Amino acid sequence: MLRRATAFLFVMALLVGPVLAQQQVTVREINDISDDNVQELQNGNFSSQDDTEAFIFNDLVGETVQFTAVIMSNPRNSGLATPTDGFPGRVHVFVRDTTAASEGVEGMGIQLVDGDYQSTGLLNFGVGDMVTITGTVGPFGTVMQVSPSTIELVDPGTYDQDRFDVNGDFGAPVVIQTADANAAAATEGQVVINWANLENLRGQYVRLEGATLQARNISDARPDWTVTTDGATTVIPTYDTSLRYRNDQSDYDSDAFNVRDDDFVPPPPGSVINLQGYMTYTGFDPFANGEPDDVVMNISPMEDADLEITESPPVITSLTKPEGVPGSDPVEVTVDVTADPSRTLDTVQLGYFTSANSDTTFIAPASSSGTTYTFEIPAQPDGDFVVYFVTATDNTGAQSSSDGATTRFLADGINEVEDVQLTFSNGPGDSPFTDSTVPMNLNVTLQSDPTASGFYVVQDDVEGPWSGVLLAGDGLQSLNQGDQINITEATVVETFGVTELTDVQFSVTGSGDPLGYKEVPTNALTSFEVAEAHEGMMIRFNDVQITSADAGFGEWAYSSDGTEDNEVLADDASNAIPGDFNTSTFEDGDMVSFIQGIWWFSFGAYKLVPETGDDIGGVNVSVEDGTVPGSFALDQNYPNPFNPETSIRYEVGSASPVTLTVYDVLGREVATLVNRQQPAGAYTVTFDAQRLPSGLYLYRLEAGGQTFTRTMMLLK
Repeated sequence: MLRRATAFLFVMALLVGPVLAQQQVTVREINDISDDNVQELQNGNFSSQDDTEAFIFNDLVGETVQFTAVIMSNPRNSGLATPTDGFPGRVHVFVRDTTAASEGVEGMGIQLVDGDYQSTGLLNFGVGDMVTITGTVGPFGTVMQVSPSTIELVDPGTYDQDRFDVNGDFGAPVVIQTADANAAAATEGQVVINWANLENLRGQYVRLEGATLQARNISDARPDWTVTTDGATTVIPTYDTSLRYRNDQSDYDSDAFNVRDDDFVPPPPGSVINLQGYMTYTGFDPFANGEPDDVVMNISPMEDADLEITESPPVITSLTKPEGVPGSDPVEVTVDVTADPSRTLDTVQLGYFTSANSDTTFIAPASSSGTTYTFEIPAQPDGDFVVYFVTATDNTGAQSSSDGATTRFLADGINEVEDVQLTFSNGPGDSPFTDSTVPMNLNVTLQSDPTASGFYVVQDDVEGPWSGVLLAGDGLQSLNQGDQINITEATVVETFGVTELTDVQFSVTGSGDPLGYKEVPTNALTSFEVAEAHEGMMIRFNDVQITSADAGFGEWAYSSDGTEDNEVLADDASNAIPGDFNTSTFEDGDMVSFIQGIWWFSFGAYKLVPETGDDIGGVNVSVEDGTVPGSFALDQNYPNPFNPETSIRYEVGSASPVTLTVYDVLGREVATLVNRQQPAGAYTVTFDAQRLPSGLYLYRLEAGGQTFTRTMMLLK
């Protein structure tokens, strides 16, 4: 499951010291974009969100400025930062320059991102307060924002009502259409920022009237939804700056911040709504409407009252999973369906399709009680996945559909990690048992060292895909690396795209050494499908070259052949790896004898998490041909690509048992070419792949206590 890389977008990197001097400005001056730059953007002289940064800012970036503004959003609704001991590292609030009272509101809105709010006192201010702000203009990415060093109260919100009442003219939202923010792009159905309006709309308080909710995704704790005012010719995605529109920040101090008591669920697609909020160019584009990707504006509603539902199709909620693990019997699921108060329900039905049959079958409810409907999904063959959803139609013909849910029929229950990890698509996606507490009989070995890294990784096989999974939650602290455990029950969850078992019921059945690492070249895991199959496994890459010593956020990139096309990332997520490890250890082009660790997923990319410094081998001087010198060697096959035969040459430095084996990219052995004692010398063996399909294959030489792995491409 892929999940948004934009969660870091608002992290502030500017530490503001004592203010010595500042420019008196208006917010409009901060937001100003030159006519020439607007023209460049309208001409399409960019290919990505990053390219637009050169055009959308001016010379005030980095400067210390001062302006007077009115607080427009409640600081205690801010919800973008992960809290520590209940308090986030920063607070987001939107303000409007008081000059707007005489000069108009265009371009007069901006976001404050305050990483020092305990000192500035931002939480003590309320909507309607007039304040003087001194701070640094510090956009992050494409988001225009100011980092305040001081915030001084001029008038509290109860004063000067005629001028600054946020319920009056000054504080009123600007009524816009979705096309005002995101215009139709060249490709039908796609949008791009309406560049002529960017300087006026970013940070602006706006209102969409009679909008239609075009799409939503409620499968995550951060619901995504997109609105349109013109039948989806143009759209604006929402962004959850506010605690009131997300469900993952229960760790906020509820006395200091306005944490939700219940989950926020966007209305179903087709709902007619009025929506208010603040415009930003975060580029977050959950439904891939932008062209290029992520070049879109977003709206952030901040208060519950910012969303008004005026008309709604049937509302479908609480679609359940089957109890336990489906076996050889039909299973029951339930759902709640409610019609708009002015309408009645006509039909409610469940549709499903399976991994063996892609045709959708619709069935009627087996029973109903009030708004709850019960369906019986027929038994399916052992191992088959079932994807199911519910549709409801009211008496006006308006229809809603729930998001799909997935389960899997396993006649013998869950008795290997693959039963938990394997996805419907055999690639990126969720476990079929996500959000279910299920019995299981898993015999696994604790592979990781949680005392060092803080991670609990278990596997029931070394080479096979889908054989590893992470454990989380209480009760695991007694486990040590190498322990063999039997898991009898657990709750399956997806944590930012990583499958985990929580609330784990287990017993220790033995102890010993961990199972070891699966050794592959980096290009074996650049495919998302193959990478997902190895999530939660211990992986080792031998003889790699650093392609980027600083890939951002403490990560570094490397590849087996020194190319960026085949690079993967390493992450400093382990407790034992300092945040500056990469920059203090590597330089671009360094050769590293090995990098090993936990294969996982975070912020949109699969990557490796080394547990300690011992998981990174010695850094060697770069070698021209990309191999490490030695008396044992494995050459690149020739020809490559090949069809159907190729020659593999290798060297044995001293008499040794020699094994030369071929694997597919999922780690399945397809041929053993050599398996015998051989004297020192150079050898060539022919590999005939006549019976194999086209694709990437790995060949591994084990000799003299060393292991060498290369890849080859069969093209028929």
